[in-house]
Amino acid sequence: MKVRLCDKNKGKAKIAKRLEEEIPELDLKIKKCIDLCGDCSKAKIALVDGKKVVADDVDDLVRKIGKSAKKK
Repeated sequence: MKVRLCDKNKGKAKIAKRLEEEIPELDLKIKKCIDLCGDCSKAKIALVDGKKVVADDVDDLVRKIGKSAKKK
C-alpha cells in the first residue's frame, strides 16, 4: 500500500515514524507536495493509494491508515 505524506504537514516525522514501526510493509514516502494545497497545513493528512485520509491528530491518522492496511 502506498502512503504519501506532504512535507508541509506538521507532525510528518512523528507520523512517518509511527507508521514505520506499526506497519513496516507500507510504501511510505514524504513528498514535497501531494497536491492537496492548504489541507496539509491545517490537519493531519495522507494519501493512501491515491485517496485522501484526514485526521485531527497523529494517533487518529495512524489508526485510519492501519485500518486501510488490514483491508488489503
